[in-house]
Amino acid sequence: MEQRFLPGMSPGLMRVAEAARKTPERKLLSLAHHLDVDALRRAYKGIRSNAAAGVDGVTKEAYGENLESNLQGLHGRLKAMRYRHQPIRRVHIEKEGGKKRPIGVSCLEDKIVQDALRELLEAIYEQDFMECSYGFRPGRSAHDALRALNLAIRRGRVNWLIEADIVSCFDCIERPKLKELLGQRIADKSLMRLVGKCLHVGVLEAGAELSPESGTVQGSTLSPLLANVYLHHALDVWFEQGVRPRLQGEAVLIRYCDDCAPRRR
Repeated sequence: MEQRFLPGMSPGLMRVAEAARKTPERKLLSLAHHLDVDALRRAYKGIRSNAAAGVDGVTKEAYGENLESNLQGLHGRLKAMRYRHQPIRRVHIEKEGGKKRPIGVSCLEDKIVQDALRELLEAIYEQDFMECSYGFRPGRSAHDALRALNLAIRRGRVNWLIEADIVSCFDCIERPKLKELLGQRIADKSLMRLVGKCLHVGVLEAGAELSPESGTVQGSTLSPLLANVYLHHALDVWFEQGVRPRLQGEAVLIRYCDDCAPRRR
């Protein structure tokens, strides 16, 4: 398996990626310590300067006025397991056809934690994800997925091309199953608790606080990666190990997050 190092990856995350690549069937221990102040600082720098504020009203500029002190305090709470994810402010944006998409706006400190978690989990799962997966992955785009689809069609005679879209994928993910799947790769209990805090979070909408029992928050930088982990097992591995061996002809799956196009000849 080819090792996938990502641009700007720290030496610690390189070691995590190497361990994940060498032992694809092994659960990884001792991961949470990689969520250090440097990781939190990288996450802070990656937040847009005009990013919307969460329920506490804190902007990136305001947080940055005492950045090192704030990051040290956040790291101390993470290390002591005293960190609490604040409720998410839900807004709705217009979609095609007059529909609206719910987007969750997290507090800035929660955005920092989410993105540091994403960076750590990405180092692991970029070693596991299959070539058929293109959505929300570093160095891959929708254009790459379209090029792969075009190449698959031009290589041979196509009898069937099926386009599928999983309705409300982010909202319908079963959290217990997601954590079970993550547990197949991650044996660090403190890291799993932190993922749980980012999943089981209240949502403020129209003055009321809701407590959804399923799904991941749209708008969180962590959610696309968690969706990819879920779909990696539920769709990619299922297709590769459960479907293709039973077919007589060639079959190809191309997936861009929750959109996919199985092709058969």
